[in-house]
Amino acid sequence: MRGGYVHHPDWPVRGPLDRVLPFEDTGWDLHLVFTDDGLYAPALARFPDGPGPHPAVICLHPGSGGLGLPFLADHVREQASLLERLLGEGLGVVVAEGRAEQEDAYGRPDAGVLDHDDVVAVFRHVAALPEVDDGRVAFLGVSHGGELQLKATAAMGGGPAALVPAEPAVIELLGLRYPGARVEAELQYNRDVGDDELDLDRALERLRRIPADLPILVVGRDDDHLQGLFRKLAELLERTGHAVEFVTFDHPEHAYQFGPRRTEAGYEPDPVTRATHDAITAFLVRRLR
Repeated sequence: MRGGYVHHPDWPVRGPLDRVLPFEDTGWDLHLVFTDDGLYAPALARFPDGPGPHPAVICLHPGSGGLGLPFLADHVREQASLLERLLGEGLGVVVAEGRAEQEDAYGRPDAGVLDHDDVVAVFRHVAALPEVDDGRVAFLGVSHGGELQLKATAAMGGGPAALVPAEPAVIELLGLRYPGARVEAELQYNRDVGDDELDLDRALERLRRIPADLPILVVGRDDDHLQGLFRKLAELLERTGHAVEFVTFDHPEHAYQFGPRRTEAGYEPDPVTRATHDAITAFLVRRLR
């Protein structure tokens, strides 16, 4: 017999296909979210004490996906200073990811299911949870996670109550026409990015799928090699009539926004990280609560 999935259209699905169970002794629950092609995307969720439904933030890490539960578990155990801050403000927190990124597949009709499709599935799962107010679910994502939330929101035509793309690597979303290989050494855009360096028509069409009244906070980093692209995203969002804010900070580490790793003394964020946490938290609390 051939292995793999077998489709039986005459067999009805009885009940939800997602699964939720406590995750070890962390206080977080593991959510296994059924995706469009029968795989499961992992997410870890935690909600404030007290009666819900609560506003919630779906957090997308800076990796390119497919790192799975061990990576997410490390994130909530060892790099959770911002997550704990959001929980303390009365916001539910979901840390999630999609499958590994397929570079240059976005927008291809033959691409199949991509990582942002998994993020759409996670959003719909979270919004349907009884603990969650489905009208107050936001995205917060860093680097590739910053791009993912924009792709997912464009695919849905809306849904989130706010977006926070931090250092968003919007190379595919904006159709950046980079020379040479797609490696960091050649992707040096800490300068103004011109319209002619983008697939501008497609970029604008994609951004217009995002509701114009959706509050968006784009977070840059002064010395990042893609800082010009972060600014270009904010410019194009403004050009398409979106409610966008842009802030930038001077920090030596890419994707620092979730905060430093835990030490024996606990979390010790530097002043720039604390200021970044203040800005992100204030924006999300203002928009969700």
